[in-house]
Amino acid sequence: MTNKRALHLAGILFATVLVHLWLIFEASLQSSVMPLNDLNLYGSWMTEQQFFGFQEVYGLTRDWVYPFVAQLPMLLAAAIGGGSGLLNGWLALVTLLNLLAIGELVGWGRGAAANFKGAWFWLLFMALLGPVAIGRIDSVATVLAVFGLVALARNRLTTAMILFTSGAWMKIWPVALALAVFLADKRRKLIFLVAAATSAIFLALGALLGGGLQMFSFIFKQGDRALQIEAPIATIWLWLAKFNLANSTIYFDNNLLTNQIAGLGALEVSALMTPVMVGALAITAWLGFRGHKAGAPTNHLFAAIALTATLDLIVFNKVGSPQFEGWLAVPLIAGIIFKAPKWRTAVLGGLVIALLTNLVYPVFYMDLMGLGWLSLITLTLRNLALIWLLVWANKYLAGLAEPMNQEVRQSSGQRFRARLETRRDRSLTQ
Repeated sequence: MTNKRALHLAGILFATVLVHLWLIFEASLQSSVMPLNDLNLYGSWMTEQQFFGFQEVYGLTRDWVYPFVAQLPMLLAAAIGGGSGLLNGWLALVTLLNLLAIGELVGWGRGAAANFKGAWFWLLFMALLGPVAIGRIDSVATVLAVFGLVALARNRLTTAMILFTSGAWMKIWPVALALAVFLADKRRKLIFLVAAATSAIFLALGALLGGGLQMFSFIFKQGDRALQIEAPIATIWLWLAKFNLANSTIYFDNNLLTNQIAGLGALEVSALMTPVMVGALAITAWLGFRGHKAGAPTNHLFAAIALTATLDLIVFNKVGSPQFEGWLAVPLIAGIIFKAPKWRTAVLGGLVIALLTNLVYPVFYMDLMGLGWLSLITLTLRNLALIWLLVWANKYLAGLAEPMNQEVRQSSGQRFRARLETRRDRSLTQ
């Protein structure tokens, strides 16, 4: 490794530490909102289990909002934090994991320029997104996804699928990446078997630890919940509440510990969101299948499917937690390192969404609780940006199967064959 690459590696690792320090500092400025308060909740869950001798375990013998595998980083963070508590242990753990992920993404200084661009983008994205980028279980799932992306780029398909599937068993969103691999790559039987085997191992482990149907409670608990205030669809009722229309109001759900929307038709729409999301994912799968059948480049197709499917999970979700926008980082990094054409539009859109999300939570969150103009407009712009990016992603994905693109690929292939024939003719005449 050259001195220049060594300096670049040291610089990006140093910048990683600085970004994490900035996010911790930003969180300290928002004491009224406490953007890292979820970590205190994680700590109370772990302490409660330990107090009762792990006779009742969240996600195994008790209903939980996360898959039981999500306990692993929480328990590890609690052990690292020791007497100082899970919060400090978590921040140290996530900083270390992100340092490792950044280092792996850039090949510890030996990676291609595109990989360094992807890493710098990720750091900027985290800095714009705010404290939720490091203060939720989603942070660990993202690290697994980045490691999976690096494995995929190195053609280690089995490793990539194990990591994507493991991430999905920690926080469901990496299933979008697993779906993208399945649709973009021709080795679908292997992909399915690896995902199934990884899931079977987690289920067997859960059963050995005494788990029952509660292992699937993270799915069932989403079914009957109301619209969370930051969800894109909830924007309608927020504006109705602003003008005292349709009995719309914000209320705090003590069971789920989140702010939700009540109003005329809100519960009915909430019940429809999961089927609509499934329908959107089906459309994405169909577009991805068409792209694969048309011969679209595998890596470009993966990035496009991953971005579209991830946006499906965000835009059509009845929950709108700010950390959800952090899911966009990995598909956007994929497009950067795989040099997907015209990807700059998606990258810029993702950065704008991250900044607007930070402004909504935590910066303007107290204003949003009072239905203030500034926060409502900011949230509306953020949600419109998400919808715009979803439309763009669908058009981009559909474009990979268009005849024009096929002709371009065919002409490129013809030019390549022509060059080979020219070289062969020259060798014969020499």
